[in-house]
Amino acid sequence: MAIRISIIIPIYNAASTLQAAVDSLLKQKIDEMELLLVDDGSTDDTPAVCHQLALQDNRIQVITQKNAGICAARNRGLSVARGEYIAFCDDDDEFLPGALQLLYETAERERADVVRGDYRLFRELRSGGFVEQRHEPGRYCCIWKEGYLAFLQNSGPQFVWNALYRKSALQNLRFDERCRYGLEDFVFNMTLYARTDRAVYLPDAVYCHYERAQSTSVCASSRALRARIEALEPWMAAEYGAVQSRCSEKEGRKLWPLRKAEAVTFLMHQLRDAKAPPMLRRHAWRTLRAVFSAYPARALDFWQGTGQNKKKTAALLLYQLRMQRLYDLLTGEQRRK
Repeated sequence: MAIRISIIIPIYNAASTLQAAVDSLLKQKIDEMELLLVDDGSTDDTPAVCHQLALQDNRIQVITQKNAGICAARNRGLSVARGEYIAFCDDDDEFLPGALQLLYETAERERADVVRGDYRLFRELRSGGFVEQRHEPGRYCCIWKEGYLAFLQNSGPQFVWNALYRKSALQNLRFDERCRYGLEDFVFNMTLYARTDRAVYLPDAVYCHYERAQSTSVCASSRALRARIEALEPWMAAEYGAVQSRCSEKEGRKLWPLRKAEAVTFLMHQLRDAKAPPMLRRHAWRTLRAVFSAYPARALDFWQGTGQNKKKTAALLLYQLRMQRLYDLLTGEQRRK
């Protein structure tokens, strides 16, 4: 039987959440799929849970490796995936009912290499419960029709877990294993967009992402923050490559400052949330300025991006004035209850 979709689940110490993630995939209306459970050196009961799940459904395959990080685990899955399409699911998240069928049908109809859906985000509270962080979805959009700028504006943050990828379009593309604590999704997607414009965004939610206290999406340690600072270079390289490939010179002059603005606001949020000490803050901003210096820019070109929202406007102004530390005072930290 030909495999239509391979779903890669990188797993680390997820004994309590993996069952729900796998159940959400087994309930999808696609029989011709395989679930690749890549255990990245778990130290809890995860291996036993993986093998028990594999005994219950022959579409599940368990792969084990020494702990090497989420990128290495996803890459291991990519090396053995047999499906025509590839999807990713985190070990503590869930796909919504009918999601894979919707993504697959859209990819086939549009002859797309990438189909992105919207998602629902739930943030963990101090009490242990979750609260949904609502956002407005964009509108249906294709790069080859509306352009790259419109696609990014509508599709939002470029994660990999709310998308379906045509395997033949990925070719030898792999996750950058330098990005062990985040940004790997952005590097992966922007590198792919430099290769193909056959990308579609759907405003329908396809995925539930749970942002937990120990999640890699939460920067809770100096080590994680330093890793994200070092990942700024491959992220911006991938962003610039995509802009150069997908945009006319005029559109590129408009879009590139916006992508740099994303990096500025991202870094401000990371430093604020991690309560980073002064020395690490100085290292972070020196690193980002050095990264930007590798690309052509006009003075104050960030001002093209200040129409986004008040927080972004404040972030860009403070960056230009080299007064980034004041951003913490202006925005405040979102409290978990």
